[in-house]
Amino acid sequence: MKASKREITLNEADSLRDMLTMEKAILAQYCAAISSAERKETRTELVGAFSLAAEEIFLLCDLLGSLRSGKAKY
Repeated sequence: MKASKREITLNEADSLRDMLTMEKAILAQYCAAISSAERKETRTELVGAFSLAAEEIFLLCDLLGSLRSGKAKY
C-alpha cells in the first residue's frame, strides 16, 4: 500500500469560520459562568467579556458575509 500525502490548504474563509466557531464556544462559556457568578465584580467582568466576544462574532460574521459577496474589506 502506497502512502500518499494530501496537501491541506487553509484559506481565509476557513480561518474566519474556525475563529467564529471558537468565539461562539467562548460566548457559551461566558453565558454559563454569568449564571453561576455570585460576586458583583465577577459578574461585571463576565458581562464585559461577553460583550467583547459578541462584538468579535459580529465582526467575523460581517467579514464572512463580505467574502461571500466578493467585497472583502478590512
